[in-house]
Amino acid sequence: MSKSVSVVIPAHNAEDTIAQAIVSVRGQTPAPDETVVACDGCTDKTAQTARDAGAKVVEIPRSNGSVARNAGARAAKGELLFFLDADDWWEPEKIERHLDVWSRFEGSVVMDRSTPWNPDGSRSYWTGGLDHEGPLSWGAFLSHKAWPSGSGFSVRKECYWSVAGFNEGLNKFQDVDFWVRASHACGDVYTMRDSLTNYRLSESGSVSRTTAFIEENLQVLFAGWPFATEEQKERFRSHAYLMAAEVTPWPASVAYFREAHWPVGRRFFWKSLLHSLRAQRSA
Repeated sequence: MSKSVSVVIPAHNAEDTIAQAIVSVRGQTPAPDETVVACDGCTDKTAQTARDAGAKVVEIPRSNGSVARNAGARAAKGELLFFLDADDWWEPEKIERHLDVWSRFEGSVVMDRSTPWNPDGSRSYWTGGLDHEGPLSWGAFLSHKAWPSGSGFSVRKECYWSVAGFNEGLNKFQDVDFWVRASHACGDVYTMRDSLTNYRLSESGSVSRTTAFIEENLQVLFAGWPFATEEQKERFRSHAYLMAAEVTPWPASVAYFREAHWPVGRRFFWKSLLHSLRAQRSA
């Protein structure tokens, strides 16, 4: 028997993109049983546009994406939850492909890869997510660091609430934190090799890639990972600072490389350094 599907879309003042997101959901093969838009303190026409497009709307006071996702999930009735950011969109076969995996998979989360698009409408040169088809344990998933966007996964509702959903105390790393906790509690993550998700890169970078409050968020995140070793936490911490260095022009990025302990033996260190130097030249 196929599982019922709810799509949850957290949104804050997304009147320019919410319709495209919902159209990509309604055009799925098969279409979901419902689409729930969690309007996070919206002051524009997002809520009305979503209703006009056929979505159920839940309006909440301004908070953050984790609170909005949890509010949408509470209002959702489906056995499987899919999440889509309000400025992203899906390939038409995404839900069908996920349901096919769920018909033979009993783990925690299914995720596909993500294609980023630049503000000028051009496709970026890289693809988010791991080029791997099949299940990964939480430890292996934590280690590979090739994560998709937050619009690229589905999860069993039972599993979602068994770990209390998204951590509302985080404004960075929310997606990875949830995936790690869910896969530790409920079983493997199934990663798909194909990209079925499209997401926009903003001019200033996404929240997950900005450099503010890294250490504060890491401390909140690690408090929810009692199962992780100190070595795993330190490696994740180092990676978080390398991500910050990657988007910071040299030499301002030196502070982040220092916090990452200059891991010259890791390929991502050199990638981050190269991007930092490129950012210096274009600044």
